[in-house]
Amino acid sequence: MEKVRIEVDERRKKQARRIMEAIEIGMMKRLKAKEEEIEKIGKLNWALEERVKTLCVENQIWRDLAQTNQETANALRTNLEHVLAQVKDNNNHNNRNTRCVAGAGAGLLPEDVNIDNENDEDEDDDLQPNTLAAALADDAQSCCGENDDVIETGAVLGEWRSTLNDVVNHNNNKIDVVDLETTSNVRCTTTSNNTTSTINHNRLCRNCGKEESCVLLLPCRHLCLCTVCGSSLHTCPICKSTKNASVHVNMS
Repeated sequence: MEKVRIEVDERRKKQARRIMEAIEIGMMKRLKAKEEEIEKIGKLNWALEERVKTLCVENQIWRDLAQTNQETANALRTNLEHVLAQVKDNNNHNNRNTRCVAGAGAGLLPEDVNIDNENDEDEDDDLQPNTLAAALADDAQSCCGENDDVIETGAVLGEWRSTLNDVVNHNNNKIDVVDLETTSNVRCTTTSNNTTSTINHNRLCRNCGKEESCVLLLPCRHLCLCTVCGSSLHTCPICKSTKNASVHVNMS
């Protein structure tokens, strides 16, 4: 009996040992699988962190690029506005010069000339009506030296054929523009303290003084000679400059 009992105990121990070994093997497999999963998740987490860092760097780069582009756009916009303003000023200046040359050739004041006597009251008090009218009549004969820009002759001739309304009315130290027609005579009317004087300036040839001036001398742009004198003279009788060319103006 004792021998059988010992044998049964040994079998129980062997069976228990086998069960423990099987359980241990199963637990080891599970632990190993869990460790592999943890390692895999760790690698994925590290890759995601690196991706986040890369996206942050790219975001900063794009932000800096957008700011640089915005500054460049603002600078270009400012330069464009400056260029447009300069072009507009140049166009206005050219238009004023064109009207000045055309008006001077026709014996008129430019339409956009505004004389402010309020800032120069002392000088205006000494200005006499006859002196003002004479100065305007002399200015109507030439625009030489007042404009350095090149003005097309066709535009000037076209202005001479038009009818403009300008006259200088000097009344109580203030100059106003009223009616005047482009004819062969220039009439300047001045009024000061209810006194009116009229000066007629005939547009006659400055050489012979008989025929009407109808020849424009270049480059000085003086309209001062008749047809006969224009073909014979080689210098301007007003400014004594050499004539390079001449243009016949039809004043009819």
